[in-house]
This record gives sequence, structure tokens and C-alpha cells, in this order.
Amino acid sequence: MRAAALLTTAPGRFRAPLAAGLALLACGSTVPANAVITTVTDTGSTYAISLQVGSPSAVDTVQINVTGNNVGLTPAPVTGTPAIDISVVPIRPANSDSGARPVTLQVDSSTGLTCQSTSCGTTIIPFSKISWTVSNSSGGGAGDIQNGQFNGAANQQIASFNANATYCSGIINIFGICILGSWFYQSNAMNATRLTFTYANDVIYPAGAYKGTVYFTASMQ
Repeated sequence: MRAAALLTTAPGRFRAPLAAGLALLACGSTVPANAVITTVTDTGSTYAISLQVGSPSAVDTVQINVTGNNVGLTPAPVTGTPAIDISVVPIRPANSDSGARPVTLQVDSSTGLTCQSTSCGTTIIPFSKISWTVSNSSGGGAGDIQNGQFNGAANQQIASFNANATYCSGIINIFGICILGSWFYQSNAMNATRLTFTYANDVIYPAGAYKGTVYFTASMQ
């Protein structure tokens, strides 16, 4: 699987790809992955949002091999390695209230894993055959990613939370000084939620190497 990361201004939307390599039988296939983080803010340096999928400076390679008895005799789900960390960090300026600024994370898995070798022809394995388990998660109550499965849709939402905020509990004058109150900081972000991907292996597909890409899209209103 290949991961990439982007950072863009907010409000807005941006996408980061995650490609999956799947090998059936002993045909190995690895796909290099790397992530790049670039800080960009809007005019006035007030709002920004970052999406990171994978490591910030290294090349990650996730591989799923279906071999041995898993090919068809006694098939069982097969887990790929390594796991992928995902972070979404919104940035807001100091303001007079803690009004909601919803942040959402969606995935587009509408294009399946296509055959990369002659042995499997034009076979396409749907991404719905791949699920994930999470660790280092703040939990569903905090809007973080939970255990799930790709559904093959172009807009599957997997996380939603309110952007972090710095706000004054009293009155702010024109110079940005908090009067008759105190500053409060709410830190809401998705910090390195780790996804471990597993191939269901419940359908017998032609042997070969398969590769596909899903897109993670982060947005802040």
C-alpha cells in the first residue's frame, strides 16, 4: 500500500492516496509508499488543515500475500504489513466563541484492485474485501476512526469531529485581549490513528498480483 500526505488551507477539501498491493499464491508484489507534509495557511494565517497518511519521511511498503492453504484449501483472512498511521490536524485562530467547525474524513474505494499480471487477466477485486482494525484511536465518541471495512463507495465517511479551538470565556476587545474571562484551548485532532489492513480471502480469484488505490479526503467547514 502506498501512502501520501498533503496540507491545504481551510475551509476546503483535499485528498491523499493509499494504494494496495495484493498477491495471490506466491506471486509477490510490493508497492513503495511515502508521505510528504507541507504547511500552507490561508491569507492572514488563520485557518489550516493537514492530512497525513503514512510516515512523513520514509518509504512504507504494505504487502498482502495469499499463499499455502489460504489459497483455497482452508482459506482464512490475511493481514497486510506494516500498519499505516493517519493524522488529521485542523488549525483555528483565537476567537470569541467555540463554535463548531466540523472536520470529516472520507475514503473513495470505488475503483477496485486490478490485475497486474497475465495470469489474472481483467479480474478486479473490490476494495470491500479489505477491512481495517484501529489502534491509538480516541474512539468513536471522539469522532476518530473505528474498526471498519471499505464499502466500494466514493464518499464513505470514516471519521468526523469538531475542529480544535482557542476561545475566550469573557469578552474580547478589538485588540484581541480577553476581558472579564479566560482563554480556553480545545484540542481536537486525529493524531496517528493506526490502521492495520486485512484481506477477507472469502472468494477464490485467479492467481496473480493486484493493485489499486483508495483516496482519503479531509475537509473542514
